[in-house]
Amino acid sequence: MAKYTMDMVLEYAKVFPQNADMGNPEGNRISQAIYEKGGQYIVNAYFTSQDQIDQLIADGLQEEILGNPRILDGNEEFGIGKFIKMKRLINNVISFTDKKTNKVKEVDYGGAPVIVDLTQGMDNKRPWSFEEDGELGNGTEAKINFETYSNGAGIRLIAVGVTKHKVWEKQELDDSEDWMKVA
Repeated sequence: MAKYTMDMVLEYAKVFPQNADMGNPEGNRISQAIYEKGGQYIVNAYFTSQDQIDQLIADGLQEEILGNPRILDGNEEFGIGKFIKMKRLINNVISFTDKKTNKVKEVDYGGAPVIVDLTQGMDNKRPWSFEEDGELGNGTEAKINFETYSNGAGIRLIAVGVTKHKVWEKQELDDSEDWMKVA
């Protein structure tokens, strides 16, 4: 496992227990799998330089997973317009066994990532409060700590250090046109 900390820009940050992606037992195959695993924390993390991408690839990050690109093109206003999805399962206990299939240990790789408020500098850092500080809006700048595993196939979000907060703005549906009204 290789660990990294990179300055990145966030989009669709669902990194708190209050806004985690819980999946849907009635949804598509992916949504059902997320539900069955107890949900996930997820964020689109935008790179702020090509050097970050180059470093990950040089260190062995798999550029494609199941035929899909790992580094995606996104919103040009965020970083360099390229992002990677970072996830962390809510429940992710892995049992390790010896050669005789005797359980040796269990490790919990799940749970909420650490979210730290760095907006007032390192000397004034403190835990982020979802209730008092709010959600992380699109365009929030942060230090992202993550690790790669399984020979570069997996990425696990570890921590988010918010350096510049953008307030999350709820999108209101404009249902002014008749075709949008269903009830």
